[in-house]
Amino acid sequence: MSAQDGAAVEHKGVIVGASAQTVATGTRVQPVVMASSEPHCSHAAVLIEDDPNYISPFGKDSVAHALYSALVTLTLGVLGSTVLPVPYAFSKTGIAAGVLTMALVAAANDATCCMMIRAAAHTGLTTFEQLSEWAGGHKARVFTQVSLILLLYGTLCGGLAFLSDVARVMVQKGLRDGEAPALLAADGRPIMILTVLTVLLPLCLQRHIRQFEKAATVGVVVVVVLCVIIVARAVADDFPAVRSGELNVLDVKVDAHLPEAFAVLGFAFYMQPMLMPLLKEMPSGPTGTRLTERAVHITLFAVACGVYGTVGVFGASIFGMETESNIMVNDLLPGFRTVTLVLYASLLVYLCCGMVTTHYALRASLDLLLVGPEAPFTWTRQVAETLGILACATTVALLFPTQAEKIFALTGCTAVCLVCYVIPVFIHLAVQRDLHRMMDERGGAVGTPAAAVATAQAADSLREPLLEVAGPELGAVTGAMASCFCCSKDAGPKHSKSSQAIAYRGGNSRDGGSCSSMSGVLQCVWQSLCRYALPAAIVAIGVGFSLAGLYVGFVDLMSYLGGGGTEAAGSPPALAASVRA
Repeated sequence: MSAQDGAAVEHKGVIVGASAQTVATGTRVQPVVMASSEPHCSHAAVLIEDDPNYISPFGKDSVAHALYSALVTLTLGVLGSTVLPVPYAFSKTGIAAGVLTMALVAAANDATCCMMIRAAAHTGLTTFEQLSEWAGGHKARVFTQVSLILLLYGTLCGGLAFLSDVARVMVQKGLRDGEAPALLAADGRPIMILTVLTVLLPLCLQRHIRQFEKAATVGVVVVVVLCVIIVARAVADDFPAVRSGELNVLDVKVDAHLPEAFAVLGFAFYMQPMLMPLLKEMPSGPTGTRLTERAVHITLFAVACGVYGTVGVFGASIFGMETESNIMVNDLLPGFRTVTLVLYASLLVYLCCGMVTTHYALRASLDLLLVGPEAPFTWTRQVAETLGILACATTVALLFPTQAEKIFALTGCTAVCLVCYVIPVFIHLAVQRDLHRMMDERGGAVGTPAAAVATAQAADSLREPLLEVAGPELGAVTGAMASCFCCSKDAGPKHSKSSQAIAYRGGNSRDGGSCSSMSGVLQCVWQSLCRYALPAAIVAIGVGFSLAGLYVGFVDLMSYLGGGGTEAAGSPPALAASVRA
């Protein structure tokens, strides 16, 4: 089947190989798990039927529009409020170490996002919880649900507390003494409540996450304006922190703040909870899978790294060791109160846009927990869930604006590690076992071209369009990798167009897939490295940054408790800001 045929799967009724039976009408997918001797690795078919009366909520959903919608939505989901403490992290790590850390974390998150997307394509399931249950049973699903809700609810509560912090600083820096009531100058919670009611609530009531793209575009514009202001200020001041030596370019200054700085960057790139609800609304079939992967690559490597690098390097080069954990606490526009007021008001809207993606993912998880995947949509349930989530999160932010963030810094470190690193790798390994078992069942040893071709024919039309080879220039590569199925599956951004087709249709292997020659030995070694080394490295990255975050969060919590539960008013710790972004 050609790529054009694959793009038309939604309109043609096609049976494709998968690990669950799914009946789809239009773009609505309803998985039905079939009985099997192996409960979590069963094979069946996916029947996709065209409904002539179905109307897409996104109008004419062209490839370009779907990609743009995914990009702006994921951009706000990744950046959130994390963009504000990144300059603080760079001021502690230095420029070179900060850039390398960003690249490492972005690559790890890109790999796990692709693992989730391809697992969804393999199984026909599109939620974290369903994929976990497929991979590990009921206990794995419950574990995933608890981790997701803990992460997302803590993130939402922390985001609202951060909104209150920005509102307070906005009044202090944007208005002169006496121009605002004393309550607003000392406490941003009244403005937070107003912003929740007028901005956040209407955005959260939308039915589809992709309907949020217009507001997300506004949020992206605000981030671009912030980047321009920071760059202009740094250039105008001739990079004072770099000239004075406060900001290290190559060296890393080892001190007590370094673990927190690495933790901030370590939690700055996660998008997995928001990715799965978005995947449901992308075009069906292989086209949507490829577009979603492409959106992930662009968002992480171009947008997130670009924005974090710009704000981090230029922001830290202005203020040096005086960089606050929220750069907006620093005086970016001295003497321009009106412009400052407008900038901060825009940031409030931007922060709300970032919280919408978190809220949507949390609502999707709660809805799945309460009514299951088969329940039809109702506006009554949608409104009730939205109001309940926002009411609970706002109450926590109102009653415990400082105390709550310290607890969420600890729980967030743990939940981010589980949701963004450990669970995706666990699901990915289950997919790999399932695919190798399929090869065995089709006859022939795992990894041989004969088994690969047999599996491709038996798997029918899902794998061919989903994993279309980009062009004839890959022929030589596919021939060399014909016996290394998992390598193409695990290779991350380098093989974004991806995986099984390289193994299934890569051409002939002179060694027949055996390890009797040097070429075969090298292929087998490479296969083992791809299958185990990459997942192990990803888990190690997640655990490493989580331990740094847990250490900082525990020390901060103990310091808070040891001080009698009081602390001076000011910006929140950078770690709490990043974990809850």
